[in-house]
Amino acid sequence: MCLDTCHVFAAGHDLAEPHGTHRTLDLLVDTVGEGRLKLVHANDSKDVAGAHKDRHANIGAGHIGEDPFRALMTHPATAGVPLVIETPGGKEGHAADVERLKKLRDD
Repeated sequence: MCLDTCHVFAAGHDLAEPHGTHRTLDLLVDTVGEGRLKLVHANDSKDVAGAHKDRHANIGAGHIGEDPFRALMTHPATAGVPLVIETPGGKEGHAADVERLKKLRDD
């Protein structure tokens, strides 16, 4: 199972609302089973929750924001799961997003 944060947000799972990321990840585990999450595509969203548009933004620069990514990085379902960055900005933008995610994980 792969989780794309922008796809989930676009589908209407509001990761940005209080506890939204934990609620969504808990629902994922309840639905597909523990240990089935094998990859995360980490992308912020240029559009609002439920817009049904997959337009990526850099981590913390879109409508999802930083706090949901902090929750993503610390949720038990994502422990040891690799992340792929699919954000704008090329090599430099990706490096900045990786550093931002590491900082959020370690906060």
